[in-house]
Amino acid sequence: MTAEQRRLKRTHLIERVRTVEQRQSALAAADAEAQRARLDAVSAKTRALAAHYAGATGATDAQSLRRSGAMSSHLRDLSHTAERHAQEARSQSEASMAALAQTERRRRRAEEDYRDAAATLRQKLASR
Repeated sequence: MTAEQRRLKRTHLIERVRTVEQRQSALAAADAEAQRARLDAVSAKTRALAAHYAGATGATDAQSLRRSGAMSSHLRDLSHTAERHAQEARSQSEASMAALAQTERRRRRAEEDYRDAAATLRQKLASR
């Protein structure tokens, strides 16, 4: 096996590895985006519930007023927590999208290297 054939084989292997990396990155990015969407929905729902309970004025006595205020307060706290988790998921999603872009560039470069090695080997064989 000549040096060019070994190089072609090695670049083909690298191209396949980069393709697998790119697919894994795409799956991770899709998962991160789905998680972000779910957490955004939870955050919006808890905000809406907190606003509903904060605006409820149908208390008939002090105890029901206190319960309503406590429920509103707890929902507001949950809303803040959900918003923080959604923000973390947004950051994770952005990071995974950046990683996907990087693996795509690496895969494209490996593909170009393989094509170049194949062309070089074809030229050498044709010149014999």
